[in-house]
Amino acid sequence: MPFDSSTNPAFISSQVSESDYFFLDLTPHPNQPFTVACGGLEYCNPNYQISREQFNYYGMEYIVSGMCDLVLGDESYQLKAGSIFCYDPHTPHEIVNTGNVPLVKFFIDFTGSSVEKHLGELFLSSPRPYQMPNLRVMHEMFYQILETGKAGGRNVQGILTQIILLIAAQVEDKAVNVQEYASQSYITYERCLSIIQQDYRELRSIGTLARQCHISTGYLSRIFKKYAGESPSDILTRLKLNRAGELLLQDNLLIKEVADRIGYDDPYHFSRLFKNHYGMSPKHFRESVKRS
Repeated sequence: MPFDSSTNPAFISSQVSESDYFFLDLTPHPNQPFTVACGGLEYCNPNYQISREQFNYYGMEYIVSGMCDLVLGDESYQLKAGSIFCYDPHTPHEIVNTGNVPLVKFFIDFTGSSVEKHLGELFLSSPRPYQMPNLRVMHEMFYQILETGKAGGRNVQGILTQIILLIAAQVEDKAVNVQEYASQSYITYERCLSIIQQDYRELRSIGTLARQCHISTGYLSRIFKKYAGESPSDILTRLKLNRAGELLLQDNLLIKEVADRIGYDDPYHFSRLFKNHYGMSPKHFRESVKRS
């Protein structure tokens, strides 16, 4: 909707061309554990600039598109789509639109006695932005916050709190430091992960992947341990066996045919892997699904 500064609180920027906001509790009781005050989606003007020495709430912001310069405390960062950051009421911060693409961003303002407990270590103890690799998932969660806040309801605060904590869990599990995101090792990791996700049916081993990416298997394992928290072989096996579960639901396929379709020459080796992963053999898996 077009921006109308006459209907919004003073802390809402007038430097936006379009916006979509919700307002719930702008003066929450300080003893409440977690209270969302407001949030929204902003399409910023080319000259958009926000500079605050302090703020009434904790803030979480997520860049949908465009670029901006962020000063968070004493550090400066260049952000783009997929960047997410938080600040507490006493952290100076400045956001300046840069580049030729309009800056579009979500924000959520909240407060409460349990905010530091839930978000402090990740976002607030040493404030810094993160970069999310999967933009679609994060977009959907922020849109869910916006729609939930606008709809309201007697349990709106509880629902929004859980979504914010889910966002934090996603950041902790998937995000990387903004500076690290541009490193050669992370670029290599993303390339290798993309190949696994696209070609897992045909990939026979991690050694094949390493040769395809012109790196050693040791280096491949190290960057996956660093950025994914697990080995590339674990990811490859999980994708293969998940596909195997889908194929086993087709009555016309033999188990050895399922194994062959996901890149296992030995059906007995495939059966052992499947049982180790799911706790039952492929045969019993198929039978249990039929019974249910």
